[in-house]
Amino acid sequence: MMTSYMVHCPHPGCRWFGSLLPRNGLDAWTGPKPTRVIVVFQCPECGGEWRARIVGDDVVPLPLGEAAQEAI
Repeated sequence: MMTSYMVHCPHPGCRWFGSLLPRNGLDAWTGPKPTRVIVVFQCPECGGEWRARIVGDDVVPLPLGEAAQEAI
């Protein structure tokens, strides 16, 4: 099942906050439990992208510019 997450855009100067679905890898969300550990979001306000780690039912944003070593 696809899940949206309440997130804050981490980009400097953008204060957007709201519910977003991960930007890519939507096929990973077709089962009862997500198979991805790292997801990518795209801000609807500034268009910036960032990665976040799934932790339980929530996501924790990774620092901007950090190259995730895990597959997304």
